[in-house]
Amino acid sequence: MMKKFEYCFLCSGVLVGQQVTKIQTWKGELVGIIENVPAWVCNQCGERYYDAPTLEKIDVLLSKREQPKKNLIVPAYEF
Repeated sequence: MMKKFEYCFLCSGVLVGQQVTKIQTWKGELVGIIENVPAWVCNQCGERYYDAPTLEKIDVLLSKREQPKKNLIVPAYEF
């Protein structure tokens, strides 16, 4: 993971490299949960930043629609 940013754009906190446990993302109608994603996380507000190679890999994972490691049940609510 390459460090491109040192400070958070929102609060100016320091960014720390770490593995994010889970992120959720959407590609069309597909909702994806991706685990153990490398990210830069603000030590003050928790804002997350991802570098270009990480975002590209997320896009590839969702585009290929390969068999996931596990399936989760996600409830859908209407407001």
